[in-house]
Amino acid sequence: MIGAITFAVTGGLALAAVLQYWLGSFEGSYLGNAGVIALSIAAISLTLLGLEWLLGTAGLALGGAVMMLLGNPLSGMTSAPEMLPSGWGTLGQLLPPGAAGTALRSVSFFDGAGIGRPLVVLGCWLLAGLLFCGLGTLRGRRRAVPARHEARAVAA
Repeated sequence: MIGAITFAVTGGLALAAVLQYWLGSFEGSYLGNAGVIALSIAAISLTLLGLEWLLGTAGLALGGAVMMLLGNPLSGMTSAPEMLPSGWGTLGQLLPPGAAGTALRSVSFFDGAGIGRPLVVLGCWLLAGLLFCGLGTLRGRRRAVPARHEARAVAA
């Protein structure tokens, strides 16, 4: 979990630097852009990590499918969420890729106007990921305790 958070921060700083200073894709505050990117990476990676800890490989597959196969097409990043069919754009904004795109667009080009809802969505996904990680850790500990007792009984 610490690795995912460290990766999110360093990834946000590096990606914002490349996109803003080298490619010229972004304007506005570098730290604002880096913060949104880092929050987005953390929300997605911790959710996937938590689902994997909690449900195993099936959880990772489920999370990956939701983020990649549902979240990316419905994000509205290539145009706008309003250009998607009715209801689908709204659903896309409730998933991390859509919220990240809207937040990044707001920070980079509109001085943060309209960033409240996307930040709340990303924050909720981040908290859900942390919750999944915590539940997965508890589940792993509960499984480890009976295994220790079984090993002691066999040794005796």
